[in-house]
Formats: sequence, structure tokens, C-alpha cells
Amino acid sequence: MTNKDSNTEEIIKDAARNVFQREGFAGARMQEIADEAGINKMMLHYYFRSKQHLFDVIFEEDYTNLMSPLAVILRNPELHVEEQVIRFVRGYHETMIEHPRLPLFLIHEFAKNPHKVLEMTQKAIPVSKKEEPAHPRLSATTFMDQIEEGKARGHYNKDVDARQLAVSMLGMCTHAFVSRISVQTAYEMTDEQYMKFLEERKEHVIDHTFRILMKPAYFEKWKKKNLKENEKTST
Repeated sequence: MTNKDSNTEEIIKDAARNVFQREGFAGARMQEIADEAGINKMMLHYYFRSKQHLFDVIFEEDYTNLMSPLAVILRNPELHVEEQVIRFVRGYHETMIEHPRLPLFLIHEFAKNPHKVLEMTQKAIPVSKKEEPAHPRLSATTFMDQIEEGKARGHYNKDVDARQLAVSMLGMCTHAFVSRISVQTAYEMTDEQYMKFLEERKEHVIDHTFRILMKPAYFEKWKKKNLKENEKTST
């Protein structure tokens, strides 16, 4: 592919992202994408044979570049589970603030092509224990294993189900982005106020996740430690 071809392809993908974000997959039209890219529709079809093909290319790029690094965090046995939660939640929010429509892309693909999303995830991380040989530095169960260890040490609540906790944490991360219009309308937020809300929310999600996970005394100990670390960072 020549530099000119490569540049044109990138221009098309950027234009398509804008159109998909505005209109959604169903509402997007190839002519609108061509107009946004400043090319004719024939040239658009030369590079991408269909709207679905174009969407698939964009989704795979965005998922690989933006979501896979987040998934790796929860499979890294060198990170303590508490650090996994902090890095994942903060990383998720920072990624989505920069790419606010990505959750809608994810929901579309999970609904339409769940096996494809699974295959892309399996390239980045071991989704299950049997896939660990393909990812020698990662562990499919480190999140759950470390929570069980924390229970044994008396730090974590014994009735916590690590699977439920992981899904709840992801849900708390995702909802504010997926339901932006409803949240802004219900609480009468300007765009500026909403962005401030999202910045604050990542710390709320971490706080709620640890309230579920940790025993009260251990949670208070963690809060004091975290407060001191934040004070050092801000000075």
C-alpha cells in the first residue's frame, strides 16, 4: 500500500468513526461517510467494500488498541488485586472520556458478533485457564485467586463472589458513558459539568468496589493509605 493509499484509508476510518458515533451503525450511510471524508462513494467502496466491513475494521483496531490493554490489567499476576482494580477503573474512564462512543461500539458488537469479540479478547489475554499457555506471563484466575487469598487473611468479606464483583465493577464503569444523555438530562448537567462528573466517578467506582470487597476495618485502613498517597501526588 502506498503512502497515499494509507493516508486515504486513515481519513476514511476517521470520517467513519465520526459518522458511526453520530448516527450509530444502523443510521450511518456510506454516502455520508464519503462526504465526511471528502471523497466520492466509488472511492470509498474501493477501500472498503461495505459498511459492515468498514465498521469491523474500525472496531477491531479500537478494541485492540484501547480495550485489550485494560483487559490485560486484570490478568497480570504481578499486580496486587487492589492495584488491578485501581488501574482498570481509572484506565477505563480515561479511555472512554477520550473515546466516549466506544462503549456503544462494544455493545453493538457484543450483541451482533459475540464470538468475534471473544476471539479478539483471546488474542490479548487468557480468557480461561486452558488458554494460559498462549499467554505465559498472564493468569486467567489471578483476580479470583487473590481475592480468595485476601479472604483467608481476613481482609476481604467472605461472601464476596469474585465473578460478581468483576461484572459489577465493569457495569459501574460502563453505564455513565452508555446513558450519557439520560444522565445529563435527569441531573440537568452541562457538558462541562458532565465531564467533571465522569472525572469524579472513577474514584467513586473504586470506592464502591472496595466497599463491597473489603471488611470495614480494612477498607478504612485502605482509605487512609490512599488519601496519603493522593496528597503526596498532588504536592
